[in-house]
Amino acid sequence: MHTVKDFDFLVIGSGIAGLVYALEVSKLGKVAVVTKRSLYDCNTDYAQGGIAAVLDEADSFEHHLRDTYIAGAELGKKQVIERVIKEGPKLIQYLIDLGTDFTRLDNSYDKRLENLSLTREGGHSHRRVAYAADSTGHQIMEALIHNCRINGNIEIYENRIAIDLITQHHIPQAEGFLPGITCWGAYILDTTTNQVDIFRARKTMMATGGAAQIYSHNTNPDIATGDGMAMARLAGARLANMEFVQFHPTAFWSPDGETFLISEAVRGEGAILRLTDGSTFMERYHELGNLAPRDIVSRAIDAELKRRGEKYCWLDARDIDHDVLRRHFPYIDGRLREYGIDFTKDPIPVAPAAHYFCGGVLSTIDGLTDIRNLFAAGEVACTGLHGANRLASNSLLEALVVAWHAAKHPSNSEPVDFPPIPPWHQLEDFNENEWVIISHNREILGTIMHGYVGIRRSRRLLKYALSRLENIYNEVNNFYQHNAVRKEVVETRNMAVVALAVIRSALMRKESRGAHFLIDAPERDDLKYKLDTII
Repeated sequence: MHTVKDFDFLVIGSGIAGLVYALEVSKLGKVAVVTKRSLYDCNTDYAQGGIAAVLDEADSFEHHLRDTYIAGAELGKKQVIERVIKEGPKLIQYLIDLGTDFTRLDNSYDKRLENLSLTREGGHSHRRVAYAADSTGHQIMEALIHNCRINGNIEIYENRIAIDLITQHHIPQAEGFLPGITCWGAYILDTTTNQVDIFRARKTMMATGGAAQIYSHNTNPDIATGDGMAMARLAGARLANMEFVQFHPTAFWSPDGETFLISEAVRGEGAILRLTDGSTFMERYHELGNLAPRDIVSRAIDAELKRRGEKYCWLDARDIDHDVLRRHFPYIDGRLREYGIDFTKDPIPVAPAAHYFCGGVLSTIDGLTDIRNLFAAGEVACTGLHGANRLASNSLLEALVVAWHAAKHPSNSEPVDFPPIPPWHQLEDFNENEWVIISHNREILGTIMHGYVGIRRSRRLLKYALSRLENIYNEVNNFYQHNAVRKEVVETRNMAVVALAVIRSALMRKESRGAHFLIDAPERDDLKYKLDTII
C-alpha cells in the first residue's frame, strides 16, 4: 500500500534552510516538511557559535567580504559573497522578529540589532557574530519550529526519509515531457511502517544538511549522511568542490570516542591551544595565532599530534573571566562537567573532527540547481560563498539568505504539469543475514575516510580509498536493488555516493588549497586550480 500526497512545496530537511523556506512559501501554497527523525534532529540545532553579519559600526561589508574570501583561499565568488553578507543584518532581524532570543548587551527586551552582543571567531577581523549563549542554533530552531507548528499551511512529517527524487528516471513515459531533468517531488519512506509514499510537489527544496558521518570522528548528529547530495547526484545534478571538507579544530576528545563541539567562540574569548606539555604552538603557524582560520588550526594540531604521537592537545580557557566563561558557554560547561572537567580550572582535551562540507549540490544564491523545480539551500548546497574553506559562523548566514531568496523566486508561482507517477517498486523480502554483513561497510567507510581522506592527504592513499569505496558502493547498491528498502540501507548507499565524490574531487585537485591539503603538492596553484571542481 502507498499513498500519494499532493503539495505545492516539498521541503526535505528541517534545519534553518528548510524551515525558513517553508515559512515563506507557505504564503503561496501548501507545504510539507519531511524530516528523518524529529524537527530538532539537524545540524542547525547543534550550532553553538552563532551567525555572522556586519552589526557593529566599526565593521563593514568590505571587511566581512575580505575575511570570507581570504578564509576560502580566494576560491569563493565575490559577487555571491557580497550579496550574502549584505542580506545578513536584515535577515537576523527577521529571526529576532520570529522570536529568536539572541544574547543582548543588557537584559532589556530591546530587540534592535544595535543591542545584540557580538563575539569574534577565527578568521574574522571584527566582532560580528551574533549568538545565543553557546546554543545559537537551538534558539533559532525553537523560534522556527514554533512558527511552523502554528502555520496552517505547513504539514510536518517526522520519522521519514527521502529515498529518491521523482524525475524522468522513474517515469519512462515522461521522456520528452520536458527537456532536461525535472523534479516532481520524492519517494518518501515512513521509517515506522516501512511504507513508501509519493510526495508530489510543484517545487522541492533540498535542505538535508551535510555528510560528516562519512568520517568516523565527526561533530555531526548521526542523521548527517549526505542524503540530499547523493539523491541529487543520482538524479543527474552536478556536485561542486566536494574535496573541501572542513575539520573543526576543537572537538572534545575522550578515550571512548564520544565527542561534541567546543565552539570556536571559546578561542574568540581568549582560550589558548597548548600541547600536553603546556607549550603553545599556533604562533608558529599563522600570524593570527589561536584565531587563525579553521583549516590552518586543524592542520597545525594534526601536524603537532602526529609529530608527538599523541591523540589530543589542550584548549586552555582558565585565564578567561570565570563568570563570562560560564555565562557565555553554559552548554559546553554542562557537557564538560559530565566528564569531570571544570573548564575554569582544567584544560579541555581537543582534537580535530570532520565538521562541515564547503562543497555540495551546485546551486545559485537563489537555490536553483541543474534540475528543474529543485532548490537546494544550506550545507547540502554549494553556492560559491565558502570557496575552499568556510569562515566561522558563515554557515547559518548562508542557509538563511539562500533559503529566503529561494522562497522569493518568481518560479514558485508557476503552475506545473505532472506526468503519471508510478508507485515505488517495493520488494517483499529483506535478507537480514546478508545485511548484517554488509552493514559493517558503514563503519569501514568511516574508518577509510578518516584515515586516507582526512586533513592531510596523499594521491597514493586517495587512490587506495577510491578502490575500497567503489567495492563498498557496489556491495551496498546491489543489496539495495534486490531487497525491500530500509532507512539504514538508503543512508549507507548515500554515504558511499558522497564518499566517492569527495575522493574523486580530491584526486582532481592536484594542489593544496583551503581544507584540501595534498602532501604531494603542498603549495597553491592559482594558474591551474583557481576554479571549482565539478562532478
